[in-house]
Amino acid sequence: MGLRCLLFIWLAASAVSATTMPVIGILSQEAKSLQKYFPDVQYHSYIAASYVKYIESAGARVVPIWIGRDEQYYSDIVNKTNGILFPGGATWFYDKNGYADAGEMIYRAAIASNEAGRFFPLWGTCLGMELIFHVELDGVNVRADCDSHKISLPLKFVSDYRQSRMFRNASDQVIDVLSKEDVTVNSHMFCITPTNFTKFGLDKSFKYMSTNEDVNGLTFISSFESTKYPFYGVQFHPEKNSFEFVHKQDSYVNHSKDAVTVAQYFANFFVEQARKNENSFPTPQEEYNHLIYNFQTEFLASKGASYQQAYMFTQADNERR
Repeated sequence: MGLRCLLFIWLAASAVSATTMPVIGILSQEAKSLQKYFPDVQYHSYIAASYVKYIESAGARVVPIWIGRDEQYYSDIVNKTNGILFPGGATWFYDKNGYADAGEMIYRAAIASNEAGRFFPLWGTCLGMELIFHVELDGVNVRADCDSHKISLPLKFVSDYRQSRMFRNASDQVIDVLSKEDVTVNSHMFCITPTNFTKFGLDKSFKYMSTNEDVNGLTFISSFESTKYPFYGVQFHPEKNSFEFVHKQDSYVNHSKDAVTVAQYFANFFVEQARKNENSFPTPQEEYNHLIYNFQTEFLASKGASYQQAYMFTQADNERR
């Protein structure tokens, strides 16, 4: 067993709650997909408000992470927050100084933190899950075209899913709902297939716990975790069950009690991972200056967008902290 594997096992087994007031960074992304709704204002980046509410619902606070910054900025953010979430969205990995470039620098800094014995979790949702694999493979395209847009599905668990950290302590109720009810919201045009997972060597550092099929019968991975670090991802959108109420999504976003219960499970799981990290901002004022409470949301559903609300950031916002 390698040194890095031993280190992670030690970290996972020995880490206890180091903070009761976790701060999670959420990576912003290019605003191009939403700019058409704002003809009078030029926006640089955004974060869907549902991700912020999702994290807050589990007892954490949120810091927006800007795109287009240098490596020192992302290293600093990793050293001051207790975990980072890569959200889903509509952007490309090959836009210079964008979402993927920022994600790569964060990913490397998170690995460095864990290697140094400082437990630091990452979470990827949908595009964010794909981003983790993208940067792990140094930009090699591991994704397949996938038609799983605007549909909710039950998970198909693999045989040893209960051995995973993500599902080890899930209640029988949560597992029953996840495996039998249409509660995981899928809205993606790319995916990671089990074949590519093995072909590109991802099975050496990660394991997947569930799969699903797109409308054409293509099997894709729907949840995974790293075997070395506290890194996790899901192809579906748990934040939508509780916090996205857009009428054109009524037919496929499940807002039932069961759907909200399992969504909360994932939020609670990740924030509990973040509580094992002891990072903090040097002063309360610096923390206040970085928190998302400094910004206002825009009501996008009324404009016809796919998000209920979003935090829209200008270039000036992106540069001021």
